[in-house]
Amino acid sequence: MENLEKQRVGKLLMELVWWILTGIVAWMVARPLWSEFIQYGYIQELILFIVILITYTRYLFLLKYTFLSHFQAGKFILIFGTIPLVFYLIHLFFGYQDFLERQSEGMEEYQIYFRADMTFNEHGEVIQYLSKVYSFFALSAIIVVVISPFRLLLSFWRVYNKVGTV
Repeated sequence: MENLEKQRVGKLLMELVWWILTGIVAWMVARPLWSEFIQYGYIQELILFIVILITYTRYLFLLKYTFLSHFQAGKFILIFGTIPLVFYLIHLFFGYQDFLERQSEGMEEYQIYFRADMTFNEHGEVIQYLSKVYSFFALSAIIVVVISPFRLLLSFWRVYNKVGTV
């Protein structure tokens, strides 16, 4: 019984460490953008993509060390919860693509997003940085969310049949 308690505490500590690391990564990526934007919608979406990417990647490769390892109901919820999540993430990504395509119509329309004293060159640099990180984290998160139900289903099956692995 004592060993089981140590495993639970270890899994909770590892979960806490991963959430702290996720917060640090999200802060490091989004920090250069906070001072440039007035409306933070796309930055919040970027942070969501970062959190989903890191969390689902953990579930993909380190499932054995998470609280989900033997929590069958949680796996079941995540397996079927990924279906609407994928569509939502794709919707967010296409919304950002529309934002980028409308950038060519002129900067006047986008003054509501950026600070007022921004020069044209600064605007271009901010859009370039945001496009790179947003595309990377968004597409990576979508791919990981599409793959994760198969890994969770395999783990569900292994635990259900008492194979001994997760």
